[in-house]
Amino acid sequence: MSHFDNPTAPLPAGSVPRSVLLPNFEKRGGVCVVIAQDAATGQILMQGYANQAAYLETLATGEAVYFSTSRKKRWKKGETSGHIQVIKDVLIDCDGDAIVYIVEQRGSGACHTNARSCFYRNFLGRPNEHVEEGDSEKLQTVEAAVVDRLAEID
Repeated sequence: MSHFDNPTAPLPAGSVPRSVLLPNFEKRGGVCVVIAQDAATGQILMQGYANQAAYLETLATGEAVYFSTSRKKRWKKGETSGHIQVIKDVLIDCDGDAIVYIVEQRGSGACHTNARSCFYRNFLGRPNEHVEEGDSEKLQTVEAAVVDRLAEID
C-alpha cells in the first residue's frame, strides 16, 4: 500500500520518507511540465504545470495540484468541477524538469471541455477514436506543402 492510497493516515513506523526528489523548477522559470496519466488505462489525460508549492501540496494531500501559468496561481484539480485526480504515483524524468502524475480520475473527465482527456484529436484535427470529443479551441492549420518545406530546412 502506498502513501497515496490514504495520504491523511499516519504512515507505518519506518516508512516515513526522510526525503523526496525535488524536480528542477528553476530550469523552466519556476515550473515543471506535468502530465496526468490514468493509472488504470495508461491514457494521457492532460498536461499542466507545477511549481514547487503545487508539487509539495500534491505529495502531501495525495490529490493533483497544478500551477496556472496564465493566472499565476496554484489550483487543485477539481476544486470547482469536482473532477479530482487522486495520485497513485509520481514520476520525475531523468533531467528533473518533467513530472508525471499517475492518477485515478474521479468525475467525468480531466479536460476543461468535459472530455475524458484533453488529447481527443490528432494532428489532422480528426477525433481520436478512443476518446470522447470535447469542445475544442480552434487551432490554426498549415498546408502540407508548408510542412514539407519546413522539414527540408531541418
